[in-house]
Amino acid sequence: MSERVNPMIFVELPTTDPEAMSVFYAELFGWQVNRRPAGEFHEILPGMKPNLGIRRSDEPMTGPVPRVYVMVDDPPGYLRRAVALGAEVLWEETAWPEFNAHYAAFRDPWGAEICLWRDKGTYKPS
Repeated sequence: MSERVNPMIFVELPTTDPEAMSVFYAELFGWQVNRRPAGEFHEILPGMKPNLGIRRSDEPMTGPVPRVYVMVDDPPGYLRRAVALGAEVLWEETAWPEFNAHYAAFRDPWGAEICLWRDKGTYKPS
């Protein structure tokens, strides 16, 4: 085994509908989408690395799935927008004292779980 650190470079989500999933995340977060090719594999450019991939899968996501954490300035606001776009609330914004942060989460219409993270640098108590 190497002593070096191996960085994560990409996250890929399976979906039965890459176009709809791409539109969902473009509308929610303003992310850019490269369709490579359209309907099969879409590269999501969130503004900084790592990028996110959306790939066509004949099987919907089931069972335990990885969670993707996205830094936002207003978890409740993004959670409301996600629900309006068809997502299901996993939990409302709650504190995670160990990290001095707050977060909320949703399951998108294709089964991916997304945590909306607000850290100590962006957290503003109500």
